[in-house]
Amino acid sequence: MKSKLVALLSVFLFISSGACIAQKSSKNKSLFTTANASKWEYVIKDKAVSPSEVFVLKDGLLQITGASTGYLRTKKTYTNYELNVEWRWTKKLGNSGVLVHIQQKDSIWPVCYQVQQKADAAGDIICMNGLWAKECTDSVKFTVKKMLPSNEKPLGEWNSMRIICKRNTLKVYVNGILQSNLTGLTAKKGFIGFQNEGTPLEFRKLMIVSK
Repeated sequence: MKSKLVALLSVFLFISSGACIAQKSSKNKSLFTTANASKWEYVIKDKAVSPSEVFVLKDGLLQITGASTGYLRTKKTYTNYELNVEWRWTKKLGNSGVLVHIQQKDSIWPVCYQVQQKADAAGDIICMNGLWAKECTDSVKFTVKKMLPSNEKPLGEWNSMRIICKRNTLKVYVNGILQSNLTGLTAKKGFIGFQNEGTPLEFRKLMIVSK
C-alpha cells in the first residue's frame, strides 16, 4: 500500500511540475512569428517611402534597410516584461535603438525611453519628450550614460540585449553585462518599438517574457 501511495505521489508531482513548466512557457511570446504587417504600426519619416522598403521580415530576421528614418512598434501595450533581442550592423556602424513604454501619439520621435544601440553607446538610455527617471539628471540631452565602457562586438557580429521592465524600473544588459539600471520611471507601460536612423542592420531572436 505504501509503495502505491509513493508511486501515485510521484506521478502527481511529475504532472504538477509539467503544468508549471507549461504555464511558465505560455508567457513567452515571440515578437516576430509571421510577416503579418497588421500586427505592427509603421512610422516613417519619408512619406514617399513604403514601410516594406524599410522593414523586411525574412527567414526569422527583421531587416532594416535604412531607406528612411523611422520605427515600427507593437499595437499592443506591455508592462512588467523581459525583452531579449540580438542585433548587428551589416554594412557600417550606425544609430538604432529599442523603444520601450512608447506613449501615443506616433511621431518622429515618440514619447518613450530609448535604449540605445548606437555604435559605442549601446546601453545608454534617453528619456524622450517628457518622460523621466531618477537617474536622468542631464536636462539638455536627457541621456543616462551606461555604467561601464562599451562592450559591443565588431561590425557584422551579433550583439545581445536584455531589457527588463518591472514596475517603475528599467534594466539593460548588453552582451550579458549590466549597463543601465533606471529607477523612478514616470511611465510603466506602453508599446515596444525598433528604431533606425538610416543605417542598415538586422534583428533576430526577439522574445518577450511576461514578468
